[in-house]
Amino acid sequence: MKVFIVLHHEIMGTPDNCRADEMVFYTCTSMKKALELIKNSSVDRWSWWEIRVQETDRLELPEHVGYYGRRGGKLTKPPYEKCVEIFKNQPRT
Repeated sequence: MKVFIVLHHEIMGTPDNCRADEMVFYTCTSMKKALELIKNSSVDRWSWWEIRVQETDRLELPEHVGYYGRRGGKLTKPPYEKCVEIFKNQPRT
């Protein structure tokens, strides 16, 4: 059985010392469900998604499927630089 792993990537820290962080948000039984959950999530503007797939009960690492924007659009690469810029320009309280 395949499991689709949805990771949320986000810039965090301070404007002078920021870094990317990631965490598993969802596990799904299909790519369709993974994209549906991404599209129905609300996350900060300085973040993006990644989907990986893995056969259960196997030793192999999950296979990278792709990067996705906040609304579920497919990306050719992670928008790290763009998200750092958005993060640094965010008003601080």
